[in-house]
Amino acid sequence: MTFAKTALAAVAGAALMAHADAFAPASAAGLQLRSGASASISSRPTAAPRAASRSVVAGAVMGDLAEKYGHLRGAEVETCGSAVQRFYQLFGKPVPFVFRSATNEILYMSHLDTVSAQWRKDLIWTFGVYSTFDLFFQALDEKVRASLFSALMGALKQDPDAVKSDAASVLEWATGKTEADVVNAINGGDDSEVGKALANAKNDKAFFYTRNFGAGLIKLMQVVGVEPNAENSKRWAGVFGFRSNVSAVTDISSAKFETDVGTFLSSVEKMQEVMQLYADVEAREKKKVAERLAEQAALAAEAIN
Repeated sequence: MTFAKTALAAVAGAALMAHADAFAPASAAGLQLRSGASASISSRPTAAPRAASRSVVAGAVMGDLAEKYGHLRGAEVETCGSAVQRFYQLFGKPVPFVFRSATNEILYMSHLDTVSAQWRKDLIWTFGVYSTFDLFFQALDEKVRASLFSALMGALKQDPDAVKSDAASVLEWATGKTEADVVNAINGGDDSEVGKALANAKNDKAFFYTRNFGAGLIKLMQVVGVEPNAENSKRWAGVFGFRSNVSAVTDISSAKFETDVGTFLSSVEKMQEVMQLYADVEAREKKKVAERLAEQAALAAEAIN
């Protein structure tokens, strides 16, 4: 292995570990009805009251979920393995090693979204799926990229053309708009399909937040000129009314979207380094092939003469 490939593998490992943190499902319990109560730390005098308060809220949520989805208890849920098998049947070849972990993480994350009884497909979710793929796989050859995307969407039982079209409609809606326009839409002041999707995330008490939805919001922030950082993500989470969770370790309160922004941006930075190294290695390999072909052509010409 050359030095360049060794460096590429090292950076790729670090990037994909961060990518896994950003996109891996929170836990295998994500498909189950679960309590929102967090563990408490006895050394903190305020932990017990907070835990008790959260338990009351969690109990109410559990009751609502049990009433709404109780009839699904024991129902068969398609495994991630089935989605992975579909993907490789459709793609038909190994994924370039730098992108394997990212491929698997997006596939697992999105599959768990689609099999959840709480999930409802909307334009922001679709925008997030496509934007994430577009960002993390831009270094691939266009033909391979298109084939990989089609296989991923097929594995998720989604129409790739429809996903692209939906994502394009969100991008078109957001282009030229400001943060104030987005806030207006979230508050119900925009009758477009994108506006309705944003308002629904705020008004529907049964709205199911996912990392793909969060990725869609991150891309939306960038399009309207808002930097995705801690301060801005906290403001947007507040506009939506996303529930904040208090960490039992740090005692810091933050919404899931705020956390996703941090992990997403960290993985983006590392993945960009990987893509640059990948492009450099690909260019060098192509140059070597061209040089070998030229050398062979020269030897053939000498033999003829």
